[in-house]
Amino acid sequence: MTLVMLLDEVPGLGVFRGVAAERFPAGFPPLSDEGLEFTARIGSTLAERPAVLALYPSWRPDAAGRLLRFARASLGTRRLAIVPLDLPPLALSLVADQLAFLAPYVEPGTLATVAPRLAGLLVAGARVNSVTRLEHVQAGFGDHLASYLPGSEFLVTAAPRRAVRRAGPDAAPAAGDAPRPPVVVLAAEHGGDGGWVRDRLGPALGAVSVSMVADQPLGAQYWRAKRYVEYVAFSGDSGVLQAVVREAVCEPCPWCGTAVGSPVCPFCAMVQPVRTPPPAAARPPDGHAAAPGPSPARPLPAERSQQARLVSAPP
Repeated sequence: MTLVMLLDEVPGLGVFRGVAAERFPAGFPPLSDEGLEFTARIGSTLAERPAVLALYPSWRPDAAGRLLRFARASLGTRRLAIVPLDLPPLALSLVADQLAFLAPYVEPGTLATVAPRLAGLLVAGARVNSVTRLEHVQAGFGDHLASYLPGSEFLVTAAPRRAVRRAGPDAAPAAGDAPRPPVVVLAAEHGGDGGWVRDRLGPALGAVSVSMVADQPLGAQYWRAKRYVEYVAFSGDSGVLQAVVREAVCEPCPWCGTAVGSPVCPFCAMVQPVRTPPPAAARPPDGHAAAPGPSPARPLPAERSQQARLVSAPP
């Protein structure tokens, strides 16, 4: 099965018992001893597994991106998928473990394709005391000014859509954004109000479980606030993950041959051609049967879109 790895300081959350993406540091040059050891690890993994899916935060691209591109080039492989994700640390850690959970049942190209789409299934954000230094979610001028007022707090949403708004004591994400039940909430305090998560956020999203986890090391760099409480809400129904896999339509990359469904192939970094669906057949006027004629030719197997499906679990 595909090995899922997450580069940078993003510890696991323990959501899936016995299943987690492998974590690797990324703060070293490719030609350092650590960098060469990392490349060797990728090579030995590819000798045993069909592919490696490497994730990293897109807002910290330099070290991880260089390391992965060097590994792919030096190994001359097209079985290393590089997927940056624009998610805050808590949500990024969760998505990495969700992908590791799916890895035994999903083809490598499909797994890489659904990685960014899993962000749309989450509600991720933070309650912060200031947005003056916030970079990764755009805040308005009025919000920046309000940050200087004593006691100001803000609700910053990073997924499924980005937004910033002033937060009163009862502020919470809209119930319409809640994931499919049963909803599970994980939160990490960094000088913020954990009671707000239990008393306001959880009930607003209809959560059946609210758990506090360790603060993420990169949380302060993402939220850029002295005090915050970060959260991520997701569905505890595994059918949600199965549905997003089944909805992913993948086609062979013309350059490396891996079936993917993203605009840029994560395995070879080549832009995919735009594939337009065939025009719909014209409908005959009401009361008139279609003219007889030969049946349309069935597409060749190589030309058909490959719709993702779950494969049987290994024995």
